[in-house]
Amino acid sequence: MIKCEIIHVLLEELPRYVAISYAWGDPGDTCKIDIGGNSIPISVSLHGALQALRQKNEPVLVWADALCIDQGNRDERTEQIQLMPTIYSNADSVAVWLGAEGDGSAKAVDFIHRLSGQAQYPKQVSQLLASGMSNGDLAGVVSLFSRDYWRRLWVVQELLNAKKVIVYCGSIELPWRSYQLASNLFFEYRHELAFQSIQMNRNRLAISPDQFSYDQVLIYQGPASLPDLRSYIGNVERAFLDILRACRRKLASDPRDKIFGILGILPEEVRNEFPPDYNMSTKDLYTQVVEFLIKTTMRLDVICEAVHFPVHTSSTDLPSFIPDWSHAPQTTPMGHKYKFSAAGSTEARCKLLDQRLNKLEIEAIPLDSVKIKGVAVGTLCNLGDYLMAFLHWRALLLGEVGHEKDEYIRGAEEDFAMAICLEQIPSQYTPSQWLPICYSVFANLLHERLPYLPWDPTLMKYLDAPVDVEPKDRREYLQKVFGDKMMGRSLCITEHGRIGMGSGFMQPGAQVVVPLGCLTPILLRPDAVRSTYRFVGDVYINRYMNGKAIERWEAGERSVMKYVLQ
Repeated sequence: MIKCEIIHVLLEELPRYVAISYAWGDPGDTCKIDIGGNSIPISVSLHGALQALRQKNEPVLVWADALCIDQGNRDERTEQIQLMPTIYSNADSVAVWLGAEGDGSAKAVDFIHRLSGQAQYPKQVSQLLASGMSNGDLAGVVSLFSRDYWRRLWVVQELLNAKKVIVYCGSIELPWRSYQLASNLFFEYRHELAFQSIQMNRNRLAISPDQFSYDQVLIYQGPASLPDLRSYIGNVERAFLDILRACRRKLASDPRDKIFGILGILPEEVRNEFPPDYNMSTKDLYTQVVEFLIKTTMRLDVICEAVHFPVHTSSTDLPSFIPDWSHAPQTTPMGHKYKFSAAGSTEARCKLLDQRLNKLEIEAIPLDSVKIKGVAVGTLCNLGDYLMAFLHWRALLLGEVGHEKDEYIRGAEEDFAMAICLEQIPSQYTPSQWLPICYSVFANLLHERLPYLPWDPTLMKYLDAPVDVEPKDRREYLQKVFGDKMMGRSLCITEHGRIGMGSGFMQPGAQVVVPLGCLTPILLRPDAVRSTYRFVGDVYINRYMNGKAIERWEAGERSVMKYVLQ
């Protein structure tokens, strides 16, 4: 049995110690250790970390949150959390515990060691990657990069504040730098990885981010999933929201820790506004975050982080405009990601209402309302979901414009092709050049998957269109250009014939408005009984993503109205 004792030290008189960074694991899965003569249960994960750090002939001084903080004492948790940056930055080293050996982890760690040592030699890197894919070494790395440790929120600040990091997996240790180098090489040589994945098994190539292929795990998970937040910290006004976004998919057992768990990274001005307080409700904390961000940035972009599709359960009873930071949606708001600027440089005009701050009054330019919407592309989708959505959306479009002249229909289809990728087309193409590429990719994949589907002549002519996308690259091209833009969204056509892409949660009748101080138009669902609106989500509206509504307002062609969100 591991024997330990608790010692108390002053921050001003710190001895040399190792701070442990680990995932807690299943709280019901425990082992016992001896602390001062008492048998104390701890998680299997922490027990493994202590075993890995234990020395034969001398004691090791460690700091581990589960043992050094009374987790049942809210006041102590509050106090200790504020010391976390100090604890990890003053540690002699931080020990990352990935877990026990298994799933080829020994071969995986050895592969990471060998690969990182060849970083300066491209030929050797390519050879290692090829052999690693064929002999199973890379499959072990995929398992290693998929472990629970990488999903934990607290890990981000623990590593960011560390002076030196050693990574342990079972009895094997390796410097953190080796993991970083290997992860960087997976990204740098990603095209070779993608080629290998396709050659081994074409079904490896997933479409949506939560259906990672082997190469996607190597490129985006593991060390690559830990954002480098140093570049955000300098901008006090933007740092908080940027870091919240960057850490959105990280997990914490207490929903309040989605805020408290990043305080150690934030500028002091922000930390002072949010002293950890576990007596505060999650709802009050998340509302306070929105109030602070609107006040300090004079923008409404934060409300677009309230993603409502797919519908998720929440015990916090949040107003529709307050993001649930404990929820990690598969889709992300489009404004920040794609650099839209629907409201130009305007500042938000808004205020929180009623005593509990359950309502938000905003000023926005009314633009339109949703007339019809297509099927929503889910977040657990395969290629077929994208193809069927394309067919349905195009049928809706033609149902609206099919009676018009050919020139008008062509223009509407160009707008459609731009909308389903949120205007994110390769820079060398114009909208008219993009239409045949878009239709060719979808038409050919539809023909491969559904060869007996009745075809309309217009779409069929794009099967042989001369485009620069090779047949073998079509699936990957769809994934890259359309995948995350269509996922979680549906096509809509407004009362005035505008084409849009918005939350799968929207319904006909939703109002489209451009709030002052917001990167994108948004969708609001009217509540006639309360004379308020529910925030549905952000929305792409063709030709209105870069300030056109503001220009028309400033020219006196449009007005600003007040809307109360609830």
